[in-house]
Amino acid sequence: MPKPFISIDWGTTSFRACQVDGVGRVTGQRNAPEGILSVKDGAFEQALERHLDGWDRSLPVVAAGMITSRQGWVELPYVDCPAGPAELARAIHVRQLHSGRTVLFLTGLHLASSTLGHDVMRSEETQVFGSLDTGATHFVTPGTHSKWIDVESERITNFATYVTGEAYAVLLKHSILGRLMAEDEDDKPTFLKGVDAAFADPAGLLHNLFSVRSLGLYNAIPAKHLASYLSGLVIGSEVAHAISNRDTKASYVVLASPGIGGKYVLAMQAAGLNVTMGDPLAMVKGQAIVAQAAGII
Repeated sequence: MPKPFISIDWGTTSFRACQVDGVGRVTGQRNAPEGILSVKDGAFEQALERHLDGWDRSLPVVAAGMITSRQGWVELPYVDCPAGPAELARAIHVRQLHSGRTVLFLTGLHLASSTLGHDVMRSEETQVFGSLDTGATHFVTPGTHSKWIDVESERITNFATYVTGEAYAVLLKHSILGRLMAEDEDDKPTFLKGVDAAFADPAGLLHNLFSVRSLGLYNAIPAKHLASYLSGLVIGSEVAHAISNRDTKASYVVLASPGIGGKYVLAMQAAGLNVTMGDPLAMVKGQAIVAQAAGII
């Protein structure tokens, strides 16, 4: 029987904590828009104690995400792929805090990528480990940097990163393409129009992006729907490239919040993939699996 613990997902822009009981149920949650870049002067311990104030200090804290990156609290080296929970468990770093809390820092994975040279991730692998019971062998984790992750025998053997979320944000807020946009009203048909345009010309993203402006200028797409079209273009381009060398008959699981995850499901379904949404608490389950493999909880 596993022991209760506190799960921490501390990323670049946000913080999430879950209190987990002895049977894996989440009994409390805390969220804050205080990612690692918001913590001043390296005061991570003080920030953690503030977020966990009132929670049992005897519970081990399992922390994953950018908190173990070069910009985080404790920089940990990546574990090379192929890797599963056992390899990640062997790389756990333990630290005792002044308050008496014990923090178990989980690192991420590195891949000698045939296209990028090096590819890396932190926390997405933990989500995948928490989703192995789905039986799927392909996982997608949308976000600022989306990951397409492949599994064999419960070990991650391959993955690829796409800067889709970051590119969308930059184009939306810092390019002329965003100048014609009104406040976004998320529109499924317009999103799929962008997806279809990306599928029709997978290599032409830099050309197709100008249609966000030209279609707006000629009112072919309402200003309030241009952001949906742009989203469809960039996500569609990602999906088209990602599936060009993957099994399109396999089962895929998307691990994300319903908002962005739902968009990926729509785009992947449009590509003919068998895709479902995964457990929103997959990170918690994965942390428990890794900590148990280390004999800690």
